[in-house]
Amino acid sequence: MARTPLRPDDPTRIGHYRLTARLGSGGMGVVYLGISWDGAPVAVKVLRPDLADDQEFRHRFGREVAALVQVKGVCTVRVIEADSQSATPFVVTEYAPGPSLSEYIDKHGSVGPEMLFGLATGLAEALTTIHAAGIMHRDLKPSNIILTDAGPKVIDFGIARRQDTRGVTKTGMMIGSLGFMAPEQISGRPGPEADIFAWGVTVAYAAAGRSPFGAGNSHSILYRVMYGDPDIASVPDSLHPLVEASLAKEPQSRPTAQQLLDRLTGSSRRPGQVNDTATTQVILARTWQSGSHPSVPSAARSAAAPATEAPTADQAVPVLPRGAAPSAMAPAAVAPAPEKIPVGRRMATIATSALVAMRLRRPSRREEPKR
Repeated sequence: MARTPLRPDDPTRIGHYRLTARLGSGGMGVVYLGISWDGAPVAVKVLRPDLADDQEFRHRFGREVAALVQVKGVCTVRVIEADSQSATPFVVTEYAPGPSLSEYIDKHGSVGPEMLFGLATGLAEALTTIHAAGIMHRDLKPSNIILTDAGPKVIDFGIARRQDTRGVTKTGMMIGSLGFMAPEQISGRPGPEADIFAWGVTVAYAAAGRSPFGAGNSHSILYRVMYGDPDIASVPDSLHPLVEASLAKEPQSRPTAQQLLDRLTGSSRRPGQVNDTATTQVILARTWQSGSHPSVPSAARSAAAPATEAPTADQAVPVLPRGAAPSAMAPAAVAPAPEKIPVGRRMATIATSALVAMRLRRPSRREEPKR
């Protein structure tokens, strides 16, 4: 993740942590590189000063903190400390060294098939862990995925929220990033299935190095997300059916995160078992490479770990109804890495345009089907 110098108005210390650089910023705050009392690097996310006094944003930040504490997976960052009550609310997580997926694509063009399978598996493990905690990420995208030497790490739960609570966004406001939002997220009614759509878009983007929904202005991209077919021709056969299923327009037609992980790891799980850490690590050991380097020949790691059978395009991929016990996994989707949609009223126009277009395309209920 790219570091930039601290600005004159940036704090130099938060809590027990000395801040040394900026790592990024978003709608809720700024992420800094910090140094803990023992010299270890950490990521410190601080709520923006102009939002600290806003009760709505402070509530969201407090919910983020509660969410992060519950998420403990192989491919998610670990929470070290958090304070949502102080004058300057902050959350401290482990620092994940390495480039973001978007930075890797900018440098290398795309992700090789083996590393792509490891990426897909790691992201499925992360979402399984997140969803098992009753949380949605709602902004999974390449810039929120760090490619460490050990595997991908999902970061920035800045807009995560519990699955059993209603959103706190105002009418006309959307939370998410353009091109990675599911159709239902555009219309303002997202569930955990929206994260699965983002998983498919991200995998497709990594495979091709470009957005599966193309480029253009915001209205065009949102329209294609809602009604167009994604270009997933570059996705390997081992992932193609999963990506395709994950990009289904209807949320109930997509696999769950647990189903994705079950299918990708090829492991049978006992009822109630959330994930398979060992199997995920085996797959990463076999397929992963440092995010700083392009892919290497598969022969170089043929004996690194026992082969885990990957799904193929001709295999049936069942999608279980909600509430059913996870067994087999379903296909996934594809998508791009476009511009981020700011959380603000200016997105109301885009949302309205998309919804109007949807209503115009929807056939009247009184029309009799042609025979």
